[in-house]
Amino acid sequence: MALCYIELKIDLPFVQNLKEKRSFLKSIIAKTSKKFNVSIAEVDFNDYWKTAKLGIAIVAQNGKIFDPMIDTMIHFLELSYPDILISITNKENL
Repeated sequence: MALCYIELKIDLPFVQNLKEKRSFLKSIIAKTSKKFNVSIAEVDFNDYWKTAKLGIAIVAQNGKIFDPMIDTMIHFLELSYPDILISITNKENL
């Protein structure tokens, strides 16, 4: 069994307040979790409304799937939400 943890920093330049940010993140978290079967949650920047950090945990039998899966996940997010800016701030294979 292999485990991968990544943190994504997401810039939300169009968001006007915390309520709008939380609503938007709720959509991102639900769609990503359902499509990729990963655990995902907001882990930092809770009180900043233009930025969010999401922690994502992936468990698999083989660690070789992590990099392609992460690339696919980021591509999915960029296509689904073209107004956001995504960067990987941390990646750990355990």
